[in-house]
Amino acid sequence: MSEPWPCAYDEYYYAHDCGRPYQRDEGWLSFFGGIADRIVHDIAPRTALDAGCAMGFLVESLRDQGVEAYGLDVSDYALQRVREDIRPYCRLASVLDPLPQRYDLIVCIEVLEHLSPREAELAVANLC
Repeated sequence: MSEPWPCAYDEYYYAHDCGRPYQRDEGWLSFFGGIADRIVHDIAPRTALDAGCAMGFLVESLRDQGVEAYGLDVSDYALQRVREDIRPYCRLASVLDPLPQRYDLIVCIEVLEHLSPREAELAVANLC
C-alpha cells in the first residue's frame, strides 16, 4: 500500500487540522447525511466508494440509505472510529492503490490536495 504520511492522520490531525474537531457528532453526521441524500436522490448509484473515507461517515450514510457503499483511507486512527457495523466495508488503503472492483460512483473529498501533483494525477487516473 502506498502510504506517503503514515503518521500524519492521527488523533492530533483529526482534533486540530480539520477546521473543527472531526469526530462523530451531529454536525459532521448531518453534513455527510446531506451529501448522501443528494447522491441518492440525484445519482442513485447501486455501488459507491468514498476514497479517503476517514471515519466512514459518508459510507454509513449511504449504506443507511441502501447504497452498497465502501470506503478506503490511509489513517488507521480514523478507520478504528468507523461505526462498528460499517467497519467491514472500510479498509486501510491509499487512493494510489489498485481498486478491488468497479463502482457506479467514486467520491473523493478533501484528499487530493494532500498529495504531490504527480501523486494526485496518478490517483485521479486510478479512480477513473
